[in-house]
Amino acid sequence: MVKFGLGFTAYILLSFSFFLAASNTIIGGIVYFFLLLPFFGVILLLTWIFIVKNRTRTVKIKYKIWGIVLGLQLAVLLTSPGNCYGVKQSGRCYSNLQILIENIPPTGYSNLPHWTLVEDAFLGLLLGYAIALLWGILSTKNS
Repeated sequence: MVKFGLGFTAYILLSFSFFLAASNTIIGGIVYFFLLLPFFGVILLLTWIFIVKNRTRTVKIKYKIWGIVLGLQLAVLLTSPGNCYGVKQSGRCYSNLQILIENIPPTGYSNLPHWTLVEDAFLGLLLGYAIALLWGILSTKNS
């Protein structure tokens, strides 16, 4: 059980590092620091409390659920705001996916049209990722 806790802690730290690396913007940083970081902290704390109480037991992981978690995490990273140049003038943020595919500069002006469907999916996918992560932890059984 302790090995699972250490692995899960490493996953949380690595995930948060990826999220911060993908947020080239203040908007992404604010979302990750003020929404995702407290959620990660609570999940990690509750997981370790459970592990300490059941440290001699073994863990059974449902890999399909954790595959969904990782897929949603990748989707969140791709829809994360990557270039918010002009947002103060009521502009929109380009997503990381559009920056990768259309060669939009990570900083600076671009006159390419925005992919509003992808950009608007960011917060919904982040919520879906959080629910899937919670579902993954709750579905992990001990014996």
